[in-house]
Amino acid sequence: MGDSTMKEELKTLRRLNKVFEQLKEEADAKDAKERARGRVDTPRPFTVDPRSIGRREIQAFMAYMRNRRLDPVTQVKYLKHLKNFLRVFKNHIIEDMAADGVRFPKAPKKPIHALALEDMQTIFNAADTLPKWHGSVARGMLAIYFATGVRPSELRLARFKDLDMKEHTLNVEHPKGEGSWASSAPVDLIRPDMEPIIERYLREREEHIKEAEYKDALALFPNLYVGQDAFYSATAFKDIKKEVEVASGVRFKIKDLRPTLTSITVNGDMSLLPAMSAQLRHSNLATTQRSYYAMQQGVAGKKLRESYRTSGLITTQQGVIENESDVSG
Repeated sequence: MGDSTMKEELKTLRRLNKVFEQLKEEADAKDAKERARGRVDTPRPFTVDPRSIGRREIQAFMAYMRNRRLDPVTQVKYLKHLKNFLRVFKNHIIEDMAADGVRFPKAPKKPIHALALEDMQTIFNAADTLPKWHGSVARGMLAIYFATGVRPSELRLARFKDLDMKEHTLNVEHPKGEGSWASSAPVDLIRPDMEPIIERYLREREEHIKEAEYKDALALFPNLYVGQDAFYSATAFKDIKKEVEVASGVRFKIKDLRPTLTSITVNGDMSLLPAMSAQLRHSNLATTQRSYYAMQQGVAGKKLRESYRTSGLITTQQGVIENESDVSG
């Protein structure tokens, strides 16, 4: 696992640990009441030992998630983490329950969000006016994300030497699946209109490094408030993105820039889909196709609403304001 994946795994397991400790307290209190009433057939003690967790604990955990109305996606995520953790201890209770026909939550596929070209223009106009170092970082990160389609962490952890403006490439040193199935590889800067913005960022980067009295900086986007070799955390990168949201009035996630680039590139020319699949470094074209069509479903409502601007609209004879005393808005 990469460092970020490991941190997320540990964070989730610690959260699950707290939940199971709470469930144990509740179960022990309930069992004590049953014994006080003279019940002999009380269930076996509730355990948090991963070697002994069984149906009682899994069922209690699923009831906990349902009662708190957790999103099905979150429920599936937690059960996946729990199943993988229990496997380490040769405990396959979740697989056994599934084989016995126990119904586990299923996560619906969420639509992929792609921004419209006019929204991107608004975002870049707003970023162009942001001051100081965060303004420079915002312009640079937006331009490179939109020029390459790399994933959020792949750019955040990029080094200065990874960017080659002469060859129009960015070397992805820390790709998704690093150490498992992926290795570092260069990706192209496919949007020439982004290169002047990137060049501006590089000039401003050099100026800010000098102002901070650093000799050099390892990261392409160094956290100069921490040190010359400090990379931004995922949270800090999101905070800079929020400054752009406030300035532009457009809500978006950093990861939205990847499907946005795909949508704008492929729309109108589906023959570009294989080339875009290679740019995104998908394992096969089918992955890109599934992502693209899911993405189009995500923006379908907006496109359909826009279509009615040029099509016939239904009107009624009764006016919106029924009498002179109505508030007109």
